[in-house]
Amino acid sequence: MAKDNVLAVLSLSGGNDGLNTVVPFTNGLYRDYRPNLGIPEEELIPITDDLAFNPHMAPLKKYWDEGKMAIFLGVGYPTPSYSHFRSMDIWHTCEPNEIGSEGWLGRVLKELDPNAENVLTGVNFGRGLPRALAKEGVPVASVGDLETYGLLTGIEGQDQRTEALDVFSKMYGSTIGSGYVMDYIRRTGTDALKGADILAAAPEQYSSTVEYSDTAVGQYMKNIAQTHLAEFGTRVLYTTSPYNGFDTHAAQAGNHTKLWTDVSHNVDAFMNDLREHNASDNVTLLMFSEFG
Repeated sequence: MAKDNVLAVLSLSGGNDGLNTVVPFTNGLYRDYRPNLGIPEEELIPITDDLAFNPHMAPLKKYWDEGKMAIFLGVGYPTPSYSHFRSMDIWHTCEPNEIGSEGWLGRVLKELDPNAENVLTGVNFGRGLPRALAKEGVPVASVGDLETYGLLTGIEGQDQRTEALDVFSKMYGSTIGSGYVMDYIRRTGTDALKGADILAAAPEQYSSTVEYSDTAVGQYMKNIAQTHLAEFGTRVLYTTSPYNGFDTHAAQAGNHTKLWTDVSHNVDAFMNDLREHNASDNVTLLMFSEFG
């Protein structure tokens, strides 16, 4: 019996340095403009005659060799915005010319489950709800660490929850209307809460020999695996690396190394976890970052 396709998304928050990720090592301009930041050629992992992986992406090379990995370079839109906020707004809504009110994955979820019959068709791991997943009438469970399960982690009591929703309304109300925001919360909130409660059972059903890092990326990639393996019928699983972590202006070389060491190890752990459970063939993992 054919399995439904599943999309997992890891957003690399902050603007990953693409030139030191997939390196155009034969292009003389790379060395000319990066005399200090350029990665020595002998350290790189070639994947074509002209491109190479950052050396700290070594765990991912086997997926390229297997033909299971694709790379999209230079994805963008005319006259790009270099504001983090506007840039991510555009990536989330796919609306470069106007302020969009619907996330691209929210629209996908509406097509996959038009009547919202499954409150777990879409799940986000981390605080808040990425705009990519937001669409009126589309419930998305958004949870913190499944091991220490909690919705709106760190917020206790009705007053604090009300305050958090008020902040949410102020954040998005100016661009998409506070009425829309509050209607969205009312109409989708109850179902999202139900979905979060169901998710709490996922760790109890999970057993694996794979070890993830004790980092936010490791935690959430493990949670995505746990949810997929629990067979709740989830079709879209989303998470974001720690806020603006990939915005590596200062101490770039060392920080970028740590970031890709963390991401590469945990993406590899995630794929190995699914393969160990014979549950990888219908899963695609998308990684993307603002500014390309």
